[in-house]
Amino acid sequence: MVRMILARAAVFVWLCPVASAQTNTISDEQHYVRAKDPKWYAKQLDPLQRELLDIDRQIRVIRQARKGDVRATTGAVELDKEPQSVDTQADLQRLQQRRTQVLQRIGEIEDEARRNEVAPGAVRAAEGLVAEDGTSTDANHAEIDTPEIAETKEALRNEKEHLERAKNEANLLERKLNLDNHTVYSSPEYAIQKSGKAKLTAEKRQIDDKQEEIQQTEQKAAELEERLEDLQLHSTRDDKAAHTKVEEKDEAYWRKEFADVHYKIRMAQSELDILQRELNEGLLIYDPNPQKAMRENVTRKNINAHRQAIEDKKKDIAELRKQLSDLEDDLRHAGGDPGWSRE
Repeated sequence: MVRMILARAAVFVWLCPVASAQTNTISDEQHYVRAKDPKWYAKQLDPLQRELLDIDRQIRVIRQARKGDVRATTGAVELDKEPQSVDTQADLQRLQQRRTQVLQRIGEIEDEARRNEVAPGAVRAAEGLVAEDGTSTDANHAEIDTPEIAETKEALRNEKEHLERAKNEANLLERKLNLDNHTVYSSPEYAIQKSGKAKLTAEKRQIDDKQEEIQQTEQKAAELEERLEDLQLHSTRDDKAAHTKVEEKDEAYWRKEFADVHYKIRMAQSELDILQRELNEGLLIYDPNPQKAMRENVTRKNINAHRQAIEDKKKDIAELRKQLSDLEDDLRHAGGDPGWSRE
């Protein structure tokens, strides 16, 4: 009987390390959960905190300017100086409203972290590991990437580039719609101009489609970020192999390079056209009389700023066209097909 008890005890002792090892294995194989990651909250808080600092700076500038400006309290207009078009009180109110919104969003993120049992101290510590571009500076990410991680990083980079382009396109569409609204509704015959109204409706639909595209792209980017974190969490030095992607300058490479430059030229040209239209509209509204200029909210300063923006955009287009020419020379020297440079 004693021998049987001792034997069972020995088996129990022998099995305990195995059970412990299995438990550790299960623990190590836990998947990445974004809601439990302090760095995920830090990445969301970082741009909001930067914006908050910028808003506070603007508010200080406005308040200091109002203290030193007699016109802010007397309402006097100095005819020998450029008229002030900006209603500082309205700007101050707008900044304060935005500040409230930013603080509310920061509070929501911090509350979400607490609900998911992420300590505030962990989030603050993670903020030091987030670079200005939102990427992690954790030492583990400096290791050699596996092919799967490298592929996910590339897909994430493409989605972020797509998102930036979509936002720029949406901005230009909204500015164009604003100009076309003025054109259509400033006409005495706007009530019977069906073509003008149809154009505005089509432009609004384009903006709605672009906003939907932005939302979908943001969702894809978020999913890729979560997948990348999951892959990096489970990758180890042992299973990593050197992965250096050598980009071959084949047809796909050249077509992509030319497509990027052609796209930038098109966007720059579109913005130049909008800037010119905005300037023309400003010149029609502008009146050198200071009081009228204040009422119309258009000053010589606005007009000069638009003219400078037009000159800068023309320089950008000239530089892009030079890049296109240089790229065509590179393609020719590489012995590539000239057709690859066409859109």
